[in-house]
Amino acid sequence: MFSSIIQEKISKRENFFEDSYLKNAINTKEISVIVVLHLLDTGVPYINIIQKYFSLECIIPKQKSINANFLRFYKKERICNLSREQLKDFNSIKNILQKIPQQNKLIILDIGGYFSNIGNDIKDYLGNRFLGIIEDTENGHQKYAIQDKINYPIISVARSPLKENEDYLVGQSVVFSADAILREQGILLNNKKTGIIGFGKIGNGILSSLKEKGCDILIYDINPITLIKSYSKGNKITSKIKLLESSDMIFCSSGNLSLKEDEFKYLKGGAFLASVTSSDDEMNISWLEKEYKKEIVSNFIVRYNKNSHYIYIINNGDAINFLHGAVVDDFILLVQKEIINAILYMRESKLKNTIQEIPEFIREGIADLWLKYFLLINV
Repeated sequence: MFSSIIQEKISKRENFFEDSYLKNAINTKEISVIVVLHLLDTGVPYINIIQKYFSLECIIPKQKSINANFLRFYKKERICNLSREQLKDFNSIKNILQKIPQQNKLIILDIGGYFSNIGNDIKDYLGNRFLGIIEDTENGHQKYAIQDKINYPIISVARSPLKENEDYLVGQSVVFSADAILREQGILLNNKKTGIIGFGKIGNGILSSLKEKGCDILIYDINPITLIKSYSKGNKITSKIKLLESSDMIFCSSGNLSLKEDEFKYLKGGAFLASVTSSDDEMNISWLEKEYKKEIVSNFIVRYNKNSHYIYIINNGDAINFLHGAVVDDFILLVQKEIINAILYMRESKLKNTIQEIPEFIREGIADLWLKYFLLINV
């Protein structure tokens, strides 16, 4: 059984999603949806609304962010356990596509570029019945952006101003989880020399929490403009190698391989590493396991050792905030509502075969609705 607080949140969040824009939309059941999803409490009201208004074909769980306590809220027959690796092969999804009603159009809601390798194949198979993909994350946005050619529309909410609030809080939840895991080993994060690789919205959230702990913080980003902007705000910036050599704790938040191959050898001995996303997006763990000896330290910490050089990886290099629920409260509803509204916008609009965003007036309407609903503020 779940607490009355969680039950109330689920109900209240569903009510938030059901505004006049959604209720007044016609023939929404003719939109089939495939959803990549974190199976957490925050996914329950979101998926309930999608099931109510659209034709939910399947849910593809993010395997490393499944909270077993909430599985009963999701229909078992709709869950398709397909990995990112499996989805590189069009045949893995073909049987699902075959079951979509002929009169329906398909939209995919992606998290992390799961469909970036086969989007064109889906377009070839369904033709005009495939309306496109809505991508949620920055690392997913980048995976679609590097494709040689895109034959279908993509709406990205990864860089939406509505998502900034969520990403900032994700950064804080990452630090919370790192602190909790280190405390289990009798180690305090406070006052440690820490490094942040990748200084986007999540990186800023990490910075904020680390400052409260009195950490000596170094920042590196592949974008020189980002580094200068950070420096102008009084932060310490450095090269990647210097950051690796001097940091006791490193947060990888680039979404684009913060650490690869022999870069691990530059890490300060005894350093702890944590990621904000999947290990295959942040660290070349497979290389590390070939070159270093692996030793399990605890449920969430692995030690890698080679010739007396040793480092610690938290949660096998996967996002650590999901170990403690990845709580971002009602702020996540802003981007979830943007995705729901983007489904209707994609159906109603003639979009180009490129990555794009929804119009600003739709976002403003969502923000206005959120302020009225949760804070009783009329702008």
